[in-house]
Amino acid sequence: MPTPEQNVDELCGKGYSSIIFMGIGGTYLYAGQLGHIYKQMSSKLPFYVENATDFLYEGNCHIDKDSVVAIASVSGETKELIQAVDKLHEVGVKVIGYIEKEGSSLYKSVDYLVHTDGAEYYFWYTVLLRFMKNAGEFSDYDRFFQSLKHMPNTIVEVQKQVDEQCREYAEKHGDEELTYLIGSGNLEDWAECYSMCIMEEMQWMRTRPIPARHFFHGTLEVIERETSLILIKGEDCTRPTMERVENFAHRVSNKVNVFDTKELLLRDIPEEFRGILSPIFARAMFQRLSVHLENHRKHPLEIRRYYNCLSY
Repeated sequence: MPTPEQNVDELCGKGYSSIIFMGIGGTYLYAGQLGHIYKQMSSKLPFYVENATDFLYEGNCHIDKDSVVAIASVSGETKELIQAVDKLHEVGVKVIGYIEKEGSSLYKSVDYLVHTDGAEYYFWYTVLLRFMKNAGEFSDYDRFFQSLKHMPNTIVEVQKQVDEQCREYAEKHGDEELTYLIGSGNLEDWAECYSMCIMEEMQWMRTRPIPARHFFHGTLEVIERETSLILIKGEDCTRPTMERVENFAHRVSNKVNVFDTKELLLRDIPEEFRGILSPIFARAMFQRLSVHLENHRKHPLEIRRYYNCLSY
């Protein structure tokens, strides 16, 4: 099976009119993090992030027969993506897909298949950055991916470093009535993803994600002494917006919890790549939080009320 790099190289050789990252729910929010990285790296590629349901009902004027669309699905049976791929194929679009479940509907229907386990982030990064490399926009591509060879050990070290903080959070704040999660830049969509896909879906906790850029245009007025806040700080160019939120939050609330990738000791990751990789580090941190919430709340992450339990 060709690698993602080989797929992208072939697509570049054929030419393309636009590059679309398309997802729904968590996959859309993963793709959105790469959308911020695309902007921050000043790429001029015709690149767009699209929600599959929006595409089905609203269309997208940037998609034509020469477009390349990238999707991801763990189950390979994501309803909205199956419908979107069918619609894309009607136009003649080529779809490159990261699909984990062998033999699933999307496994069979994508034009360029990437099949493995637990590597969705790496898929999104590889596809976007390979297009940028081939366009002469990312000369550090090879050195960047060489540094990722250390990532498995780095992730383990990250999780060891934050485990106690995550345990303390779960024990003190695992039963809050409402939690606000705030992020910026390439962690803005991670804040929404963790809020929606883990705390709401898998733990039935009431949450509200807020982009730091919106915080001072409404949300600040409902923050009180007992308002529970999770601030997710990364290392991209938007960090000052999170520092502004943090300074305000500590003046008003007694329940401010900060998860900051900059505090992590990352010996094998070059400093200049830490900002680009903040989403991966943040996800590693919050994987430990998920474990401790699961234990504190006595609610296995796999249990749902409705998701894949009812027809809807």
